[in-house]
Amino acid sequence: MSVYENDLLEFATEWAPYGGNDEEAYLRFGLTPGEFHRRLIHLLASPAARALGNATIAKLREQCVDRLSRPAAGRA
Repeated sequence: MSVYENDLLEFATEWAPYGGNDEEAYLRFGLTPGEFHRRLIHLLASPAARALGNATIAKLREQCVDRLSRPAAGRA
């Protein structure tokens, strides 16, 4: 896993209790909300994400699916 990918996971984990932070994700990583959540879903399926624990992975995945189901985020 690259440093960039690790930073994405750390960021998502840090903001998970607050429901995420799409604006900060754009500022920090240059990703639209849709792209951020698609990448995060991919990373959550990686072996490196296992260290987060099943509950955290499930919560992050649920937040991603929720955001991607919103019309603006899913198309961005």
